[in-house]
Amino acid sequence: MTMPNLTRAQIERAGSLEFERPAEKQATITIEVAPDGLHVRAEYIGTLSSIPAAIERLRAAGVIQLVEQSKPATPVAPAATPRRQAAPRVEPVYPPDGTACCPVHRKTLSEGRYGLFCPAKAKAGEEQNDKGYCNLKFAE
Repeated sequence: MTMPNLTRAQIERAGSLEFERPAEKQATITIEVAPDGLHVRAEYIGTLSSIPAAIERLRAAGVIQLVEQSKPATPVAPAATPRRQAAPRVEPVYPPDGTACCPVHRKTLSEGRYGLFCPAKAKAGEEQNDKGYCNLKFAE
């Protein structure tokens, strides 16, 4: 097929060509509003270009405001945990033989990685560590 030869005047007199746009496909669209509290789900069938109008209809119906009002209170950040205070140092007792002993249990102190410690099991109400042993700290 050959193209006809057109003059500039013929082209300018020709009207614009209107092309039909294909219709947007319909889709099932879900809009969910959930700011931690109340969850609202609205489903409808429409085109992608209809989403702003759907959100505006939800706003006009008061749904957005209802959800915003149901937000849980903002939790207050916990105060910084205070630093643990160093356990007070206790002076060991010294019997006549000169060995260092625990003033509570009267047991001979042992040398550990972090200094002297009492190897006795603590009784109810006494200072104890997580394993149930005497938790006194001794001055060296």
